[in-house]
Amino acid sequence: MAEIPLVVVNVQRGGPATGLPTKTEQSDLFSCIHPAHGDVRLPVIAPGDLEECLFGSAKAVNWAERYQGPVILLSEMVLSERTQNIKKPDLSKIIVENRQVYAGENGYRRYEAKEVSPMPLPGGPGAYVANGSEHDEYGDTTHLASVHVHGTHRRFGKLNLLNDGTYEEINPEASVVMMPWGGSKGPSREAFELLRQRGVDIGWFYTMYLHPLPDGALDILKSKDLVIVPELNYQGQWSSLLRMDRVKAESITQYTGLPFKSGLLADRVETMIMQNQEGKILA
Repeated sequence: MAEIPLVVVNVQRGGPATGLPTKTEQSDLFSCIHPAHGDVRLPVIAPGDLEECLFGSAKAVNWAERYQGPVILLSEMVLSERTQNIKKPDLSKIIVENRQVYAGENGYRRYEAKEVSPMPLPGGPGAYVANGSEHDEYGDTTHLASVHVHGTHRRFGKLNLLNDGTYEEINPEASVVMMPWGGSKGPSREAFELLRQRGVDIGWFYTMYLHPLPDGALDILKSKDLVIVPELNYQGQWSSLLRMDRVKAESITQYTGLPFKSGLLADRVETMIMQNQEGKILA
């Protein structure tokens, strides 16, 4: 509501409460995308390996500055305690986006634009306000219906500035795809390769940019007969969010505190594909 750039890093462990503090889980996605009362949906970046932790962190900072609000970097125990050899990162790929700073005169209307406006800084030109209540273009509290409608459209409209993420797609012609997220990327990719060796016609779709999805990604996912989501939680959180966007998604869940084993995951995916062909799921 105050539109202040912020990056929050959430390293997921088994829950709820103290739960399984030394085990891994992917069960905070609901609370990260919808972390507050009211109409709220925050940007979430969920790296899948250590290289993505580096570049995802940089992107999270840029996103926060670009859309002037909080961004969640969603990690997990299997990443935070992992030792992994990666290629030397090409730091030239990290572009630092500078904040738009207001340099005009007093009386600046901080919240007037449909998306974002240059930010006044404390002590600099313009009136600096950070109001957590609904507010007019100057930042003064108001409960007028028209102002709340404008503010709601502004806060959701800003998310359209963040659809520049990337995605990886393999065998795009397949009508059934695997779409893991976060630390389940590695075991899922190995399971995918095993299925391909068995002759299973299955595609692969992966991105660490969960919300908002990269430009064009949602249309691809909505075109599939089935999107299979391996994830380490009980509720099938990512597939639930995808179904909200009219994607035919179903989860393969595990909540033991341990990562997937690729061979067992491949078997479960193959069984789900057979059940889908028989019309036993997504009826």
